[in-house]
This record gives sequence, C-alpha cells and structure tokens, in this order.
Amino acid sequence: MVAICSHLFYTGDNNNSSLYREPRRVLECLQRSLKIADACTMASPSNVYLFIDILDRYVFYFEKGTPLITDAFVSRLIALINEHLTGSGNQDNLAHYKQILKYIQRKKVKRGSGDEKFLKVVF
Repeated sequence: MVAICSHLFYTGDNNNSSLYREPRRVLECLQRSLKIADACTMASPSNVYLFIDILDRYVFYFEKGTPLITDAFVSRLIALINEHLTGSGNQDNLAHYKQILKYIQRKKVKRGSGDEKFLKVVF
C-alpha cells in the first residue's frame, strides 16, 4: 500500500495542466515500502514478491524520469531480489520478475525517447 501511495505524489503527464510532482516524497514512499517488505521477507521468504512489486514501481518512475529514482536504485533492488530468490529457492514469483527484466532489456536495446538511461541498469 505504501508503494501505491507514491502515485499520490507524481500525477499527470507532461501535457496535462494538473501536473503534480514531488520526487522526494515518491522516493520516501518507495524506501518505506522496501523496509516493510524486508521485514515481511524476514518473517517468511515467500514474501519476496513484495520486492518484485516494488521493483515494478521503481522502473515506472525511473522511466518517467523522476530525478531521485536512479539506475543505481533499480540495479541494487534487482541484486537484492536475486539474492532473495537464490537464498530461498522460491521460484513462485519468477514470471513477473522475468517480465520486468525483459522489459528493461528491451529498453536497453531500443534507442531514442530517453531509453538510453536504461543502459546503466545492471542485472
């Protein structure tokens, strides 16, 4: 829920007069959601899907050009998820995770419209 609340602070598109952007608050929501996900995953390794859902949000904001969401954040979250998946043997949430990684890979290959920033994302 905290990750979803991040959308309250980043609304509208660039052609919309109701544009509202608070990147600092977006990052706060995402970081708080990571802390909650970490606690939940410590309680039960099967909760690794929470990190995958949060990664999806990080990629969304990274693609939108949110200034505080950097390739380093995305890369570290991918590394964290890889660590949890390897350590737990949990393969249930792999399909969604693989789709996100494929999306990032497509963005790396595609040129133009700001997709070059995805070249720095490591996984």
